[in-house]
This record gives sequence, C-alpha cells and structure tokens, in this order.
Amino acid sequence: MDEVDYIIVGQGLAGTILGYTFLKRGKKIKIIDEPSFSSCSRVAAGNYNPIVFKRLVKSWKADEVIPFADNFFLEAEKFLRDKIFWKKEVMKIFANENEKWFWEKKTLEDNKYLTPAQNNLIENPKSLVAPFGFGLVKDAGKIYSARFIELFRNYFSEKKILQEEKFNFSKLKRSGGQVEYENSIAKKIIFCEGWKALGNPYFSYLPFKPAKGELLILAIEDFNCEKIIHKNGYLYSIGNKLFVAGSTYEWKELDDIPTEKGKSAIIEKLKKIIQIPFKIVGHVAGVRPSTKDRRPFIGLHPAFNEIGIFNGFGTKAVMLAPYFANQLYNYLEFNSPLDMEVNICRFPLP
Repeated sequence: MDEVDYIIVGQGLAGTILGYTFLKRGKKIKIIDEPSFSSCSRVAAGNYNPIVFKRLVKSWKADEVIPFADNFFLEAEKFLRDKIFWKKEVMKIFANENEKWFWEKKTLEDNKYLTPAQNNLIENPKSLVAPFGFGLVKDAGKIYSARFIELFRNYFSEKKILQEEKFNFSKLKRSGGQVEYENSIAKKIIFCEGWKALGNPYFSYLPFKPAKGELLILAIEDFNCEKIIHKNGYLYSIGNKLFVAGSTYEWKELDDIPTEKGKSAIIEKLKKIIQIPFKIVGHVAGVRPSTKDRRPFIGLHPAFNEIGIFNGFGTKAVMLAPYFANQLYNYLEFNSPLDMEVNICRFPLP
C-alpha cells in the first residue's frame, strides 16, 4: 500500500496549484486525473486583474491575493524552469462617454489600481477602436495556464505522483480516520474536479453555477500591443504574433464543444476592439466551475472529515487559488481557520 499525506482528484488549475502547495511544504501526494479529462483550466485565459469592471471596485480580497499569486507563480516559474507568468496592465477601452466619466469619477476615490483616463493611444493607434479613450488597470497579470498545467503534469508523471484514470467513487474507502483508494492510503482526499463536482456524491449538494466559455486563438500581423485589452471582451498576446480573444458565457449547454454561435459572439466583440485583419487558428471551449454566491468551495465534508474539496473558483482561479491553497494547507495541518466566505460549512447538508 502506497502511503501518502493527501490524494488530490483532478489536475486542472486548482488541483495543480494545490498539489504544488503541498509538495513544496514537504507533503507526499497522489494525484488522480483522467488522461482525456477535459478541463476548463486547459483553455482558461489565465488573466487576472484587481478590478470588477461593471462597478469599477476592487475585486474581492485583491489586496491580499494578488501579491500572494505573484510570488507563487514567480516561484513556480523557477521550479518549472519555464516562462509561464507575466505582469501586465489592462487597457480598459471606453465604449462611450458615460464609461469614461464613471472611470474618472472612480479614479478620484483613492483607487490605487486605476490610472486617469487617457486619449493618446501609443501602441497601434490606427488598429484599436478607442474613440472615447481608455484607462489602465495596474497590478494585473496573466499566466499561460495550459503550459503551467502541462509542465506540472510532466513533473507529476516523472515523479510517479500522477495516476491517470477516471476516479471511481466505489473504490474509495474510509477507515480509521484515513482514506483508501486502490493501492493508496492517505490522511485526506481533496476533490478538485471543477464543474464535474456536480456528479460527486459527497459535494453535489453545493450550489455550483457552471458556465461554459469559449475563446479564440488568433494570428494577427503588425499588432504589437502588449497590454491585456478589455472592451466587453478581451484580447491579449501570447507571443509569436498569436493572441487570445474571448470570452462567452453559456449556462445551459454544458460541454467542451466549440460552437459557431460562440465564435460569432467573440468576433463581434473583436470588431469593437480592433480594426485589423486576423486569422482564427484555434477555437476552444470549457466549463467554468462557478458558484451561485461567487465564492470558492473549500473545506472538509461536514459528515466525513477525511474528504475535502478545493473548487468553485470560476474565472478567478489564477488570482485566488494560490492564496486559498495555502490557507487550506494551514487548516489541514495546523487547524488554522478557513475564511468563512469560502468554507463549505456555510451550506448545510440537505
């Protein structure tokens, strides 16, 4: 029997971040992930920024989680010996004068992340559609999420940490305050399955609100803007004249199949951002594990103390997951409290 500290189910963005958090603290882990498991993380844009654009207020816990995420991904880069993380400003292009006025009003409210509105487009002024100007959001960034996951998957495989198979709940046993799964025994098992948790018999009672999203990979010549451009949709460079454009939201058809409807919606958004030819070289889709109260689901099952969850980050996994992976570690190892806004105890068993 292979004895480990923790079994992690799912190697999307959340599971990868949690696995690395445990490993760098000296814990022995086993990760179980289906070889062909379609994860939203593999097609996630990987952006984060400290501002909620609709109200131009700070994103929840931005002051705490962003410095933690920055340090986490810089450390991960050194560990992986590959470039996966960039600090980037977000260029918020105003759609009309009202948006510009509201932005200027908010910059007077001591918001350290917003710069004053500008009209002078330094980068490719003829390509961007910005008749009302723009503002910049500081302290934003992005990771190359697919590469991040791929590199860690290779590492986990090399170290024989990864067990590639579909998780079978009938094989999970609880005994003496521990869990057993096939040939592994652990103190705890933590589920990081994304929206597939809807089918998890232990956590399907939690109020997930999954949303399908699609994005396009574009080839654009003679366009050099290095900022994350936002105007209803977003556009940003991933190098070699390639750009990511997105995104869409669909709450009914939950699958990983790209659609013509999704592609058309993103193209319509693009027309409001740039006036320059582009070629679509990729089109991907995934389902975000969003929640009804827009807060992650973290903690141990109220009836089974050996079984936990680390999920529900929606579009904010890059920004939130490193911070809360550390909090979950401290909770499990030292009984430190979990933030009550993420602790699953806020939802009683039915």
